[in-house]
Amino acid sequence: MKTGLVGKGYWGNIILSKLDNCSLIPPFKEAEWIFIATPPKNHYEYVKEYILKGKNIFCEKPLTLDYLSAKELIELSKEKNVKLYINNLFLFRDEFKSINYTNFNKIESVWLKEGPFKDTLFNDLLYHDLYMFISLMGVQKITNINYYQNTSNILSLDFMYGNTKIKINYNREWKGNKTKILKFEDQIIDFSYPKNDPLKEVINLCFQNKIDFNQNHTLSLETIKLLNIFTL
Repeated sequence: MKTGLVGKGYWGNIILSKLDNCSLIPPFKEAEWIFIATPPKNHYEYVKEYILKGKNIFCEKPLTLDYLSAKELIELSKEKNVKLYINNLFLFRDEFKSINYTNFNKIESVWLKEGPFKDTLFNDLLYHDLYMFISLMGVQKITNINYYQNTSNILSLDFMYGNTKIKINYNREWKGNKTKILKFEDQIIDFSYPKNDPLKEVINLCFQNKIDFNQNHTLSLETIKLLNIFTL
């Protein structure tokens, strides 16, 4: 499968390591899939450009910075009959698949890591938690947001997601061992180190047309809508 990559930074290099036949030099005329791994502020421009060129798109999250522009791109992809996938990597983690709860009273997300520093904590980390919450509990209303620390690299807050109390603690200046966990009432799910290779798996599923793209679009739009409560 011939592919093209736009954006060869931290995450772009990780994507590149999963691709066998990838060009880094536009205009990618022979590529069937284009991978967009630029900062989110540039996603709209590049995704639209390559949709209009008839290319299938694998875009890093979030698709855009606001709901309406993301919806526009999704509708354009359908109009042009091309595939558009927005990466929601944690749903393909074996750890996530092991969660068997149906009733959630309280969830705490702890994420301690060093960098990367180019994007906001909301786009970089909170986006992941929000789409996992949607996948576990459906779309709920966010209320009662309380910030305890909100800097470029540290975020501590809590809020209600429907009837579930959510507590968030992020620190990307962390010098110790990388930690990513979700704490439930009597279970801790440790995402710190993947048990499988979710990125490679989801790329192959896209290539094989085994992804529910409509479901992916709906989840991405709902996640951006929730994210904008914190960012707009």
